Amino acid sequence: MTEITDPVGSEAATPASPAETSTPEANGNAAASAETARGETPADAVPAEGSTTDAPTPEAKAESEPKADEAKADGEAKADGAKTDGEAKADGEAKADGETPADGDKPKKKRKRRRKKKKNADGSEASSERRGPPATERAPFHVGEEVFGLVTSILENAIMIDLAGKALAVFDRGEMEADDLVPSEGDRFVARVHQDGGRGGLVVLTRKPLREEEAKPIVEKAHKEGELIRGLVTGVIKGGVEVDIQGVRAFAPASGIDLHPQNANFAGLLGSVLDFKVLQYEKAGRDVVVTRRPMLEAEAHERRQKARELLEEGQVREGVVRTVVEWGAFVALPSAENLEGLVHVTEASHDPRARMADLFKPGDKFDVKITKIDEKGKIWLSRKELIEDPWAAAKEKYKPGTKLKTTITKILNFGAFTKLDDDIEGLLHVADLSFTRIDSPESVVKVGEEVEVVVHRFDTKNRKVSLHPALTGDKADEKPQKIARNATLEVEVLKAEGPGIVVRVLGATGRGARGFIPAGQTGTERGTDLRKHFKMGTKLTVKVLDVDPRRGEPKLSISRLAQDEERKAHKDYRKKLAEEGGFGTLGDLLKKHLKK
Repeated sequence: MTEITDPVGSEAATPASPAETSTPEANGNAAASAETARGETPADAVPAEGSTTDAPTPEAKAESEPKADEAKADGEAKADGAKTDGEAKADGEAKADGETPADGDKPKKKRKRRRKKKKNADGSEASSERRGPPATERAPFHVGEEVFGLVTSILENAIMIDLAGKALAVFDRGEMEADDLVPSEGDRFVARVHQDGGRGGLVVLTRKPLREEEAKPIVEKAHKEGELIRGLVTGVIKGGVEVDIQGVRAFAPASGIDLHPQNANFAGLLGSVLDFKVLQYEKAGRDVVVTRRPMLEAEAHERRQKARELLEEGQVREGVVRTVVEWGAFVALPSAENLEGLVHVTEASHDPRARMADLFKPGDKFDVKITKIDEKGKIWLSRKELIEDPWAAAKEKYKPGTKLKTTITKILNFGAFTKLDDDIEGLLHVADLSFTRIDSPESVVKVGEEVEVVVHRFDTKNRKVSLHPALTGDKADEKPQKIARNATLEVEVLKAEGPGIVVRVLGATGRGARGFIPAGQTGTERGTDLRKHFKMGTKLTVKVLDVDPRRGEPKLSISRLAQDEERKAHKDYRKKLAEEGGFGTLGDLLKKHLKK
């Protein structure tokens, strides 16, 4: 009998190092191991005569133990020299990129790590199988099951049944024969489940289980030929409604049930029979999509044609806001079949800076005026023409030069705002708040502070009111002066410097009150100390040479005014001589002769 060697004590079972696997001896040992595993006896494994298959002798056992120790040592050495999982993964990635291993290297098998089994609370091992998503709740009834319930309501085309409080069912009255008895509310009703309502709709009951197969050819024909087909609305589901067409389940998207689905209430359609157009018929009638949009658009077009005959430009009608966008609002006209017109942002308010979201909200009601109906049937509406313009009345109330008291409501970097009326604000610019230049309006005024102002300019076109701080104390009695080019002004000296004289225009407010007379326009010789000739508080009469377009400050001159006065005096003198009858100059005589 052939002796089977011990897999632990045999040399063939000893794990070989990489160097050993490449030698012929190692290959022979490996072959012998393979033959042993198949139950075959290698030639060198045949025992000597007299050997038996009994347990190995003590001498053999003693001899095998050192070999087992050597095999264990070799295995530990191999484990010490093996690469870590991360290194092996890096090598694998490098080889995947096209790098070939070095000569003599052989791919090593990855060691699979066993996952620790989780234990339940009672100590038993938990199942390691992956669990899928939680199963949906099963419908309380199955297709084909015979059920009974109590009738809750009788509709024109359907019967609503309560199935023991577990579900609400619907039954198509089209299945009933002409001589069938129509039940009453509270009666018991028995039928079979045709649709279990698992997709979100109601449970559909039937007494003709085979009607679906009879209806499929009819639905398919309607799809091919574009004919209309009647269907019973059996449920409101996500994105639309569920329709039963003689037993064939169909889906109607929300956009195919109402032209404005965001404002529609589909629950009111339950149990009603409507005409539909089949858009899709696939999977042998298991995927059917229907719509009512072509009919709805045709009805809406017809209503628009009739309603448009009633509308005329210039009419005033009540409107209801449907949608508000940045550039206008769509308003429905209930008295004209809810036709929609557009109130453009320019026709919404008299304030051009007003935002549409602040003026209108969906559902607001107000009167609108029909301003235009174009050739395409679009209706243009106006709200602005029906409300009073607050700026028109304010133009007379806030004339330039008007003094009033107001309160600071808002401060920004460029100035402070005050409230004049409910819809009108005035601006005190930072350049007008103080005679001396300031960096921030908050250094002069505060929010909530009451100030006395004077209206400088009222701009009706741009809806702006420019204000200046009013003069107070003795300055309040000064007569206002108009600052313009070549105008003559009365000024007061504030400070004399080398470049010129800083003056205040009497009666002026804001930045226009700051005037400047250059040294060359003072009428003094070059190098004159202006501080000695022009004391603070001295009153002067000057001429406006120019007005700074950016700062609004006037450039003044004393010498130019003196020259103008000399010319005027000379002209008056010559005119007086002519009136007295004198000969005058030779030029005067020639002119007189030429006129004759």
